[in-house]
Amino acid sequence: MSTRTDEEFAADLRALVDDVAPVVDVDVAGVVPAARRRRARRRATVSVAATGVVALTLGWAVQAQPWQDVAVQPWRDVAVQPAQRVLSVDPPPAPQDPADAVPVDPAVGGWPDAAYWHVTTTSVNTTTAGTTTTEHRESWYGRTDPSLVVVDGNLDPDALIATGPASWGRIDIDGVDTILRWDVLPVLPTDPAALGALLVQNVHPEQGVGTSDDKVFQSALDLLSGSPAPVALRDALWQVMTTLPGSTVDDAAQDSTGRAGVAVERTIDGQVVRAVYDTAGRRLLESWTRTLGTGEPDGTGAAGFRVTFLGEEPSGPPPVDPTLEMAGCTQWDRC
Repeated sequence: MSTRTDEEFAADLRALVDDVAPVVDVDVAGVVPAARRRRARRRATVSVAATGVVALTLGWAVQAQPWQDVAVQPWRDVAVQPAQRVLSVDPPPAPQDPADAVPVDPAVGGWPDAAYWHVTTTSVNTTTAGTTTTEHRESWYGRTDPSLVVVDGNLDPDALIATGPASWGRIDIDGVDTILRWDVLPVLPTDPAALGALLVQNVHPEQGVGTSDDKVFQSALDLLSGSPAPVALRDALWQVMTTLPGSTVDDAAQDSTGRAGVAVERTIDGQVVRAVYDTAGRRLLESWTRTLGTGEPDGTGAAGFRVTFLGEEPSGPPPVDPTLEMAGCTQWDRC
């Protein structure tokens, strides 16, 4: 067991995060007005489509080693505590001599050499009136470079969506609000007990909907959705979701395209949230949310929103260079 103090490890972790995720405040006054309006129009469809989706924003602030000495399913017994300043996770292994290094699947470490994460999705939104809209997206999430989203194959600059380097949430490290960028994902614990306790310590009563378990479920799903999380982290997130009290698991499920997987489902604040995971390919296949009392039990004709992840892999740059005008920002670290 390491004898390093929490302060020493927190300092090392802050140094790591500072290298990959500088934190800045958004300067609204610096937004390019015309581009900002154009981006608002493009994203209006997304906002309407997601009306039926359970949304969760975590504070990502945790106690030092909240999982220490906690048994199986620690999120069932750990009370939600006020946010503290130190995030402590198992430190990465010491660098090996190249001659002694053992080849490792890049997926295990989160594809450390890739510049972009390419995700292809189809989303279907069904309103309570029965109106259905479908949207196809290709997203190039940049590790350190700007990101680009192409909607329905439209490469017109006015239709493209650009943002800064990709992120999948935020964490508080020693009082510093830190963007959870690609290179920070491998720092998260991959032991399900440790990860479950970490997530429950990030639950805030005033944020999100449902119970503490519901919020842990949704935060794990958010981290699985289209992210380059290492496969060990994906499996741990999935185990947390499937072992939470109130989750129902179907070991012989399919997504809407007929791909086989394992499904988990739970009811959160009047909505049924369902996710299908490929335990062999170790990735999320689909997630959808339907409103209770609409459509059929399998989701057919139900009001709600479904996202199907058709493909995700490391890749080269997008077909069009993202520009600040597309993003509606004056500099990338503010997008």
